This record gives sequence, structure tokens and C-alpha cells, in this order.
Amino acid sequence: SLDHGTLALASETLLSLTGLLAEYRDRHPGVRVRLFQSTAEAMSRRLRSREVDFCLASQPLTGTSIGSAELLREDVLLAVPLGHPLAGREHVGVRELADEPFIATRPGHWQRALLDRMFAAEGLVPTIGCEGDEPGAAPVLVSAGLGVCLVPAMSRGSITNAPVALLRLDAPYCHRTLTLVWRHDAYMSAAARKFRSLAMERKGRPWPEP
Repeated sequence: SLDHGTLALASETLLSLTGLLAEYRDRHPGVRVRLFQSTAEAMSRRLRSREVDFCLASQPLTGTSIGSAELLREDVLLAVPLGHPLAGREHVGVRELADEPFIATRPGHWQRALLDRMFAAEGLVPTIGCEGDEPGAAPVLVSAGLGVCLVPAMSRGSITNAPVALLRLDAPYCHRTLTLVWRHDAYMSAAARKFRSLAMERKGRPWPEP
């Protein structure tokens, strides 16, 4: 295993990296890992400036000389408070959510982009009840009765501290794609090469719950 080196990673939410990083650190405990929570725009900027080795992105990143590999595609679910009228349903249509206040990320995050796309496809605009920068906090706000939110299926096991009901959305494109992105023209250290190899090993397999 490596006994030195640095690995720099950016992601829209650091929860997406937890399982992968835990396995990487088990294999290479001597590597120092630097993490950046960033919007897609900021991730593209960090790649251009070579501030990070990789981005784990849930939407396309802009720029030249970019390499990428899709690691995982997962469903995105709707979280509602346990006492909500929809809580006993298995699935729901987007039009039924026209008046529901959403706990949403600010523009620039994948959850907001997906929410806006789903509603636009129905000729609607979502009602934003609360918006912020940390997607992981949304289920806690939902459980407190402040609204509903989109939740990636991978996060189901990590929201036990925020009891919510999860429903499937009747939208064929309601999924998230996790993609590992890097620069072709940037130096890739041994630590970075090992991380990419591990990520590719896990490609298409269920990730450990964060």
C-alpha cells in the first residue's frame, strides 16, 4: 500500500464519497485526503486549476481535456414527513406535487437541476419552501414537517436520524448518475491512480451506505 501522497477530491455532497473513501483508506492509510464540497461550476474551476485530482459529479462538467467514467446510476426518491397525506403511497406524479413546498438545494446543485427539469417537463415550476447548500440536511428538515425533498436511493440507510416516508416519482428520468471526472492533461500521482482503479472496480456495484 502507499505510505505517502495526497489525494484531492471534490463532490457536490461529501456523503457520496464516504463508502468509497473508507475502502480507499483501508487499502492506503498513509495517503492524505483533501475534500472539497462544490457546485458543478466550482468543480469545473477546481479541475481547470488542478486544485483537485478528481470530481465525483452528478451532472455534466464543462471544460476541455476532461476524462470521465460513469460509476453508478441510481433512482431518486421523494421524501415526505411521516404524517404527510402522501406518506402511505408507493409512488406519486409530479403534477400532484405542484403545491408542495420543497426543501431544495440552491441552483447549481444536481438535486435542484433535476427538480427544475421534472417540473418543467410538466409545464410547472416547483414551490421552494427552503433552500440551502447541504443536501444531506434536507431529510432532517423534511422530518420536521417543513416540506418534501428529493433523496438519492443510496442515502436511504443514512437517514434513520430523520424519519421520513420515501416514494417513487412517476418520472422516467428521475435518477442520478455519479461520474468520476479528471483531466487528461494533468499529472496523476500514484495515490490518484490507485483511487481511480478502486472507483472503476466498484463501477456499477451498489455502494456502501454513507
